[in-house]
Amino acid sequence: MVSKDKPSDKQLAGQIKKGQTHAFDQMFDRYSQQLYRFSKSLLKNHEDAEEVVQEVFFRIWKKHDELNERKSFQSFLFSIAYNLIVDKFRQRVKDQKHEQFLIKQAQQNYLNPGKELEYKELKKQINKAITELPKRRKKIYQLNREKGLSYKEIAGRLRIKPKTVENHINLALKHIRKRLGNETLAVALFLSLFI
Repeated sequence: MVSKDKPSDKQLAGQIKKGQTHAFDQMFDRYSQQLYRFSKSLLKNHEDAEEVVQEVFFRIWKKHDELNERKSFQSFLFSIAYNLIVDKFRQRVKDQKHEQFLIKQAQQNYLNPGKELEYKELKKQINKAITELPKRRKKIYQLNREKGLSYKEIAGRLRIKPKTVENHINLALKHIRKRLGNETLAVALFLSLFI
C-alpha cells in the first residue's frame, strides 16, 4: 500500500510516460524485490530471477512513451515477468533436449565401428576453429570451457553481463559447428561441452 505522501502507481506511470527517470527509479524501488521473489519462486535460480527483473524494467523504459497509466502498473509488470519466465522455461527444455540429443549421438558414434573417430584429430579441428574466433569471444570461450569458470564468474572478471557471456559461448559453438560440418556435429559439440 502506498502512503499518502508517496505518489500512486498511476501518478508515477504518468510521469514515466513523460520520460521522467526519477519516477522510473521510484517504481523500480517499489516493485523490483516483489518481482524478484515472484521470479525466483518459479525459476528457482537467483541469476535468472535477477535477469527477469532487469529485462522487465528495461522493456518498460524502452517503451515508456506507450504506457497506459490508467491500467494497473503492478499487473502490467507481472504479466511481462510471467511471459519472460515462460520463455526461460521453454529455453531450458530446449537446452535439455539438445544436450540429450548430443549425448545420444556421441554414444552412437563411439559405439558404431563404422564411424571411427580419432579423438586427437577432432580435438585438433576444434582447436583450429577456436583460434579463428574473435579475440574477446575466444577468451570467453576458453575461460568457460578450459578454465571451468561460470558465466557469472566470467561476467564479473570481464565486467560484462552474464547474458553477454552466454551469447558469446553460443556464437562460439555455432562457429565450431559450422567449421566441423554436419557429419561430426554431434560428437564435436559433445566434446566441446565436456573437454
